[in-house]
Parts: sequence; structure tokens; C-alpha cells
Amino acid sequence: MINNKFKYYILATLLVSLINGCSNDEATNTNIPKPNLTVMPEVNDENCQDGNIVKIEDKKIREDFAGLCIRRGSFKASPKIEWR
Repeated sequence: MINNKFKYYILATLLVSLINGCSNDEATNTNIPKPNLTVMPEVNDENCQDGNIVKIEDKKIREDFAGLCIRRGSFKASPKIEWR
């Protein structure tokens, strides 16, 4: 049989874990780094030059933007070839 002291220990542990799990960590922890709010520029001829791509500070945004610049052309279907 479980004694009362052990029941209170289990109850206190569950209560503490419930309160800790429901707390708002962003409001209490000031050491969380702020997200970088750099936005991706518009994909056009001027912005897709190498000198302008290098100016983007955020590495992920710079890589995504360079990928969009490479693929910005329109799709041109090749002529249909009929094989016998």
C-alpha cells in the first residue's frame, strides 16, 4: 500500500511539472535571441546582380534569394518530336 507521504510527493511532482509545462517561456526568459526580421527583396534584374545578393546579411535568406534568381526564367517547352 502506498503511504500518504509518497502520495503527496507524486502529487507535488505532477503539479510542478504541469505549472512548468504551461508557463510562457518567452515572457520569463530574456536570453532568447530575437528573430532576424530581414525580408527577402523582390526578384528582378537589378536585385539579382551579384553585388546586390552579397549585401543580404542573413545567410538563409541570401541562399533562398539566389536560388529564386537562378530559376526566375519562364518555362519554354521544347518542340514536340514524334518518334516512329
